[in-house]
Amino acid sequence: MTAEPGLPTSPVHLVGIGGVGMAGLARLLHQQGLVVRGSDRSFHRLTDLLQAEGVAVHLGHDARNVPEEAKWGIRTPAVPAMNPEVERLRSRNAPVFARGDVLAKMANDRNTIAVAGAHGKTTTSAMLLHILRTCGVQAGYAIGGETAFPGCVADQGEPTAPFVVEADESDGTLMQYHPQIAVITHVEWDHVERFPTEQALLDCYRRFVRQSGAVWIRTGDEHAVSVCEGHDSVRTVGFGEDADLRMGDIHSTPEAVHFTFAEGVVCEVPLPGTHNAWNALMAIGAASEVGVDLQDAAASLKTYAGVGRRFQRKNVRGVHVIQDYAHHPTEIEALMDSVKAIQPGKIWMAFQPHRFSRTQHLLQEFAEAFREVDHLALIPVYAAFERPEQGAGSDVLAEACRATHPEVQVWEDRSALIALWKDQVSEGDVILIAGAGDVVSMWSEI
Repeated sequence: MTAEPGLPTSPVHLVGIGGVGMAGLARLLHQQGLVVRGSDRSFHRLTDLLQAEGVAVHLGHDARNVPEEAKWGIRTPAVPAMNPEVERLRSRNAPVFARGDVLAKMANDRNTIAVAGAHGKTTTSAMLLHILRTCGVQAGYAIGGETAFPGCVADQGEPTAPFVVEADESDGTLMQYHPQIAVITHVEWDHVERFPTEQALLDCYRRFVRQSGAVWIRTGDEHAVSVCEGHDSVRTVGFGEDADLRMGDIHSTPEAVHFTFAEGVVCEVPLPGTHNAWNALMAIGAASEVGVDLQDAAASLKTYAGVGRRFQRKNVRGVHVIQDYAHHPTEIEALMDSVKAIQPGKIWMAFQPHRFSRTQHLLQEFAEAFREVDHLALIPVYAAFERPEQGAGSDVLAEACRATHPEVQVWEDRSALIALWKDQVSEGDVILIAGAGDVVSMWSEI
């Protein structure tokens, strides 16, 4: 990593090193020769991968975890500012950076393709990476989901090759990126804890666009079109003849989505749902910017392996069990589109709202998004360090849902819910586990 003002080199201590974004950052720093240490409240697949590569990870958060030689630190947004390790670093006058700030600095040292947007950016980033690597471009990456590529969530790749990064608007660091190529999958007002007005969010995207080279958007996405107004390198995907990459027919089956584009190029992606056709076309467009042939890009996606917690499937005694990161009404609508392609019997859904503020802000939209779920169970809100008084809890959401789901309940005991459903589901039914919080723990219990 090139030296930048205010950003030391080595050693570094990461507080909350096991999260997807933090684990990726830790691996990138380690690959660049820095001495990297960290801590997390539990050990799991990502911490195991880091330790296998020589990154020391401590269990739990304790000031004693911070090595004496640590010159600086990085903390995840999930860790409060009063964390004992953060306080220990600051007591030594060691600067502590937010994860997003460091990732943006690293990305700006590379030939970066930044994928942003309210929904679909993890999948689109992963599809783009798959295209590039399958077509011989040893791109680096930092993506907010577990992939089948080396490093799982991040890898330096070849230093001169493109660097694919999932650029996050939720913490405002989207405004720090200066990518050579940008993709904006969709713009929608969210993260009200940071953006109190829609205009504040749009201003964040506008600054990102001003600092970007070529920008790919979808025609018909009014906010994306708006934030790109006046930019001289806007590329589009869409149905209309004016689109740079024109979408043709889309057909979704239980196993894949098939589509044509650019006057007859055929593409098959092994995920159901029309939204995945649009994600794929965005990725193909971005790959074409670095010289990948359209036919080659389309052909490569037939072997796309997906991302963890993005329509991740298993079959348990004839029942489709699916976990997904969907935590916004628009994402739930897209998830249901994919589920319907499976032609399910009944749909049983366990949903965990993410943040009290989002639940309050989108209360009615959530209730409407669940309209095609046959059996709905709500898990208590994953607070992400918000306080209940900052919005609405799962009990309030349950009340809003009862117009279409009279029997909806809030389940504190997840194991009891699983046991009940195991006795009630039939072959061909779908069990959905959705949300961005720790609801993921239910996946392994079914």
